[in-house]
Amino acid sequence: MAVRGWLLALPLLLAACDMDLTDPNNPNESQAIATAAGIKQVAVGLQAEYGNALVNPIYITGLVADEIGAIAQAFESYRNVDAGLPAENNVGTSSETWATMYDVVQDANVLLDNVPNIPNLQPGTTSGIIALAKLFKAMAFGNLLQAFERIPLVVGVEHQDAAFGTREEGLTAVLALLNEARQQLATTPASAEFTSQVLAPGFDLANTIDAMIARYALIAGDLTQALAAAQRVNLNVLSEFRFSANDVNPLWNMWNNSGNAYRMRPEDSFRLQAQPGDMRVGYWVTEAAPPSGQTGSIVPLDEFTKWTLTVGREASFPAYFPDELRLIQAEVLARQNNLGQALVLLNQVRTQCTSTLAEPVACLPALTTADVPTQAALLDAILRERQYELYLQGVAWSDLRRFGKTVKYQYMPVPEGECTRNSSTPQELCRTAGI
Repeated sequence: MAVRGWLLALPLLLAACDMDLTDPNNPNESQAIATAAGIKQVAVGLQAEYGNALVNPIYITGLVADEIGAIAQAFESYRNVDAGLPAENNVGTSSETWATMYDVVQDANVLLDNVPNIPNLQPGTTSGIIALAKLFKAMAFGNLLQAFERIPLVVGVEHQDAAFGTREEGLTAVLALLNEARQQLATTPASAEFTSQVLAPGFDLANTIDAMIARYALIAGDLTQALAAAQRVNLNVLSEFRFSANDVNPLWNMWNNSGNAYRMRPEDSFRLQAQPGDMRVGYWVTEAAPPSGQTGSIVPLDEFTKWTLTVGREASFPAYFPDELRLIQAEVLARQNNLGQALVLLNQVRTQCTSTLAEPVACLPALTTADVPTQAALLDAILRERQYELYLQGVAWSDLRRFGKTVKYQYMPVPEGECTRNSSTPQELCRTAGI
């Protein structure tokens, strides 16, 4: 496993200055992570790094699940995934999510390895940082497991030939980290120092932990744990990653500011296949008619509403939407054959017309038991609501697999660099996807 220096996660601490080991005012790496101020800045940097890296699993999922399409000027690898052609392992569609999520894992490990030894940290600050690191490590592993069938779980300079766990082991590790993070906060609540000096504004740590437990327990098939965690989340709170003029929203940056090689746009099927009157369509996309519209590999492309060239530069991005938790509960109950209560939760999502939070609302009529008379029909309706409620949230590919729908690729191939460097990489995971 390639190792990335933790210093890249410290933009606020290092401010682009070289580390001069002879400069007493500029500490070296070991000194920086041995101080309270240094370790807090590592934790700040971890959140920023994850927020900026999230664009990679989102665009891959979007291309595979036909949420977005690649314009003619996009990189060939993006156009190939959009069209369902063979996906090679020596291009960004294979490597970008892998590299950036493992950067997050390794920076989280820096915190977990060092924060218990830092003097002068309040117990609640130590606890908050440990919970934060475990959450972000779990989310990084979770994103990897949505794109790759199997991944290494123990990484670092001493694990150059890291073994690949089974898929079950990977999901178990994700849930273990999340539950440990939750227990950490329950045992020693986060301090005011942690909340004011470390935790990013707008990010709700406790609710995000429970939301991720619900998300990944559902993916793992642990319906009981998924339901319990979803019911714990405060649905009146929005946890989000915030951006600024100096740290722009990475989706806006990819769609608009990276040159035509990167640009991707919504497939018009998202709009055309929506139920008439669904207000979520306008929340996400805008019709783009020729000549302003673009042609994708599969269908014509629309424009984004949230991430246009003039709008979205500083837009926040949700860690999860509250309605994801309602839909998780609905899905669990439907799979347990509690169809009546599942329908109630589904209709709570469909009929909502306003919200005090920055979230999409459908404002659609409620479904009746005559509309969804069977478990299969109700599950299909839940999947449809997920497609419109959770557009470009990085979960659509996993949803299609879980609901037994046809997908262009089951998983991406493991990147060529990993296959070459790591002798423990199962070679069947390196093969081109889609052939």
